[in-house]
Amino acid sequence: MSSPLYAWILFVTINPLWLLVVPALHSLQYLAVVWRYQTNVERDRADAARDPGFKVLSILGPLYRLRVLIFIVAGTILGALGFWLVPMALTALVPYDKQVLGSSLFLFIAWIFINVHHYFLDNVMWRRGNPEVSKYLFR
Repeated sequence: MSSPLYAWILFVTINPLWLLVVPALHSLQYLAVVWRYQTNVERDRADAARDPGFKVLSILGPLYRLRVLIFIVAGTILGALGFWLVPMALTALVPYDKQVLGSSLFLFIAWIFINVHHYFLDNVMWRRGNPEVSKYLFR
């Protein structure tokens, strides 16, 4: 899953502002993997529809749309807090030697923590040794 991420990094060589967009592109790529996994899970059920992709879309009534909207809003707020707001607040509130450690120490710490955490979670969830993942994603 991480090898296609290198394609997104090529955009950064064009313009460094792409660093702000690359995580979103990686998230879209991640959603495609989850969609394939869940589609295969639905297809394998005894009461499976002919095309589970359309079955999933057909259940999106008003309640589900509200849940998706809440999910998007919560994800945006948590992302802003974790990636930007809390690290910038810590940089402003916690005194440290900026000449030695740089002006964005807490931003660096937060981003490294989140990315290393993401790496280890992916390693556990999407490994080939996981029987469900092997059955529904790698068949």
